[in-house]
Amino acid sequence: MKHLTSALFLVALTGAGCGDNNAMGTDTSDTQSGERKPQVGEWETEVDKLPFPLSGDARITSLTVGRKEFDENYANRGTIEILFDHPEETITVETRKYVFGDSIDKENTFEKLSLWAFVSSGNPTRPDSQDPADDCTDTSWKDGCAIYTYYDGKSQPERSGMDFRVHLPTGYRGKLIVSTEDNITEQTYPRRGNITIDNLCSFGDVSMEAGWANIKMCRELTPAPACPPAGIENCENYGPDNDGSEAWSKDCQCGNGDLFGQLLVRAPQPWAANITIDIPSTVWLNATLKNTEIMRPHKCLPEIACTGDCKLNAEDEYAPTAEFNYPSPAAPAGAGFNVTVESGGCTEIPFVDDPDKWKPEAEGEPESQLRGLLKVCTGCLE
Repeated sequence: MKHLTSALFLVALTGAGCGDNNAMGTDTSDTQSGERKPQVGEWETEVDKLPFPLSGDARITSLTVGRKEFDENYANRGTIEILFDHPEETITVETRKYVFGDSIDKENTFEKLSLWAFVSSGNPTRPDSQDPADDCTDTSWKDGCAIYTYYDGKSQPERSGMDFRVHLPTGYRGKLIVSTEDNITEQTYPRRGNITIDNLCSFGDVSMEAGWANIKMCRELTPAPACPPAGIENCENYGPDNDGSEAWSKDCQCGNGDLFGQLLVRAPQPWAANITIDIPSTVWLNATLKNTEIMRPHKCLPEIACTGDCKLNAEDEYAPTAEFNYPSPAAPAGAGFNVTVESGGCTEIPFVDDPDKWKPEAEGEPESQLRGLLKVCTGCLE
């Protein structure tokens, strides 16, 4: 099956009513300097096809994109798109700035917002305090790099932030950590942190609030993305005479569980998010969906499209589980690639995904949508 191109994938999502906070990148700044409204800039390429090693001593094993506010700074408060669409071992990073205010606010804020990209294992500090050897934009991308927003001032304005679009190699099998938050300071412009990930073939840890997330797993996903191809073949064919009768036994080369993949997507209480995970039809995978809204009953019943070789457990209608393509009686039940999705609420959420659809308070309230809906399916994001 062919993968969606980045453009087609984003068009498909927009067509489904997801929105993209001005996906075409049009500069929405106003011509009247005194009018306060959404000011959204154009997409800017910050890193263009920089080497992103997938093997050798410089191999990339983890990447972080976005974070919540720290020390009144570093908050992207925006949409994040991760597209595994580079056939070569390179990375491209695009950013798009925004602020709610007049044209003077736009000018003053935009010139102080910039990309922060350094090797990081803790909370970020000012770019000028970083070791130059940790600069991820210099010469080649580095393992453990983080992509954040930086505001060069005393305190990042609450109504500002940046969107990220990151293009990664299709062959990346390391860990991806994605985090964003909503920007609801301006009540007429509740800007949710929406997340798009296309062609994910590895480990993922996604944190969000009350936006939507659409995540499409690659069609060649395996139960153990970090396992080398020879190990995958050994586990798939494991058994007497390599007949596959004991496929993915704990005794096969990658069957002890250390290399099994995991995708964790969370919008913890009190947040209510709409999250859809599109999985391939052939991979051994276990899915758990949980809506932890305390006020029950409610309308946000998680949905698992359990078709084909699938065993569904829906005893708890708010926390169903399913195992797809269980490979053999020798495989540990409940293992394989693991997908866990959680929403902490179920409620109507106001949002403005497209700044061109923003309206002042005198013209009414923003559009709202029921959020807290979780779904695992195959082919639903195509």
